[in-house]
Amino acid sequence: MKKLLCLLLAFSVYLASFSQGSPLMVRSEGGKLFLNHTVVAKENWYSIGRLYNVSPKELSAYNGLNLDKGLSIGQALKIPLTTNFAQRGSAGGDEVFVPLYHTVKEKEGLYRISQQFDKVSVEDLRNWNNLKANDIPKGMNMIVGFLRVKKDQSALASSGVSRIGGPVAAKTEAPATQTAKTTTNPQDQSATAAKTVAASNSLPKENVPAVTTEPAKAPATFASDSVTGGGYFRDLYAKQITGTSKLKSENGQAAVFKSTSGWNDGKYYALMTNITPGTVVKVTNTNNNRSIYAKVLGEIPNGRESEGLLIRVSNAAAAELKVNEKEPRFVAELSYVKQ
Repeated sequence: MKKLLCLLLAFSVYLASFSQGSPLMVRSEGGKLFLNHTVVAKENWYSIGRLYNVSPKELSAYNGLNLDKGLSIGQALKIPLTTNFAQRGSAGGDEVFVPLYHTVKEKEGLYRISQQFDKVSVEDLRNWNNLKANDIPKGMNMIVGFLRVKKDQSALASSGVSRIGGPVAAKTEAPATQTAKTTTNPQDQSATAAKTVAASNSLPKENVPAVTTEPAKAPATFASDSVTGGGYFRDLYAKQITGTSKLKSENGQAAVFKSTSGWNDGKYYALMTNITPGTVVKVTNTNNNRSIYAKVLGEIPNGRESEGLLIRVSNAAAAELKVNEKEPRFVAELSYVKQ
């Protein structure tokens, strides 16, 4: 009798998970990406493997379990994201890409999120999530990649897309527990939800370029002096500092990151820790008093090469500042509104 009650309870949880249309939430541990899965009735290594397009051998090894031993109802498994994880391309004729999500935390910016999930480009994050502004609200479920599954083997396939690119409908609520169904039930696990729109603000709606984390020296050819007045964001800086007493000035070590933006349009970008994304910073090279205005994309990534840094600016900005390309760092004076 007790066994029957346990089975009925598990089946009720199983059905409830479908009706909620829970999104697939990506987790990270030691730099490795994975999904959480809770075993339900009638599931085994092979059915779960088919669901997520991962071999039973890889699945059991990833969880440190013996493939020869069965699974228990309610048992928690980690689903490795390796060859079944994608952020580019078109699916094969028998495959689709299922969106995977991350719930935005306090003070997380696009750049910081991009570094957590296989260094996906900021531009892709904006496109997939239909973002029109740099700020992203806390609690938003943001698409950060895709699960590659077989159409005829995974019940998740019905919520998939054939090509990665452009906006994808996003889930607005994170589930308390990640669950999934097996191929024995054709019902769709992940119902389509309304697109999540980032909070609107007064910032211009320009396209933010992809950036990379590795330190980069300023190029030998400097940006044209025809980009006068410090760049595209000068007027926005003036608007942000108008009527505020929170203007902050400080000096510190600065370095460079690579970006495709700014060479022709004067749109300079920066990385700063504990600064609200979208803030425009006036950056002055103390060696020659040249200044530019850069918009903050997100935080400086952790790492030995970033120790002691106050700011990183795009290489186009460094060129406009006429930074000595032979020096990995330079001293900068910063002025900005602390929000």
